[in-house]
Amino acid sequence: MAQDMIDAHHAREDERTQVVTTLCRAFFEDRIYRWIVPDDDERRRSAAIFYSRFVEKCWPLGEVYAGGAGAGAALWVPPGEQLVGEGEAEAFGRELVESAGDDAGSARMAELQNMLDEHHPTEPCWHLTFMGVDPSAQGQGIGSALLAAVLTRADRDDTSAYLEASCPENRRLYERHGFLTMRELTVSDCPSIYAMWRAPKGRR
Repeated sequence: MAQDMIDAHHAREDERTQVVTTLCRAFFEDRIYRWIVPDDDERRRSAAIFYSRFVEKCWPLGEVYAGGAGAGAALWVPPGEQLVGEGEAEAFGRELVESAGDDAGSARMAELQNMLDEHHPTEPCWHLTFMGVDPSAQGQGIGSALLAAVLTRADRDDTSAYLEASCPENRRLYERHGFLTMRELTVSDCPSIYAMWRAPKGRR
C-alpha cells in the first residue's frame, strides 16, 4: 500500500486504548524489552503498565498518532516540551522501573532509563518516544506514514528530530527518512540502542 494512501492522524480519545494495545503488541518481541523482562507473561503484564503510562503522559501534549486503521501508533514530544515536569519526573521514573516487576528487571529498567536520559539531546527537537506497528501489519508503509505526519512539519518549521531505535531493522527505516545514527548506546549486556538525529531538509 502506498504511504500516501495510509491514514495517519492525531489519535482521538476513542482510539486511546487501541494506541496502548498496538504499542504492547509491537514491542512484545522487542529485543530491548525482552532483555529487561525475559519472561513472556511478565513482559506482557509489564508492557500494559509501561505503555499506558507513556500514553497518559504524552496525551496532553497533543502529538499521539494513530495510523493504518489502528495498526500503528506513535508518541511524539514536541520541541520545547517535556514528557513530565520536574515535579513529576521522580514519580514517573519510579513507575516505569516498578513496571518491570522483580528486582532484576527493575534494575535493568532503571539502568537503561538513566542511560537514555544521560544522552538525551539538549537542543529543542521533536522526540519520537515510541513508534510501533502491530506485527500482523508490518511492511505495509504504516510506520513511514506515521513518521511523515510529523517530519513534514519538522521540515516546514526548520526543526530537528530525535529518537532511539531499538534494532537494526528499525534503524534502517529511520535512515530512509533522513535520520543519522549519532551513537550506539548500551548498558551491561543489553543489545545496542541507536541514538538517531534528523536535521530538517533545509540544513542537510
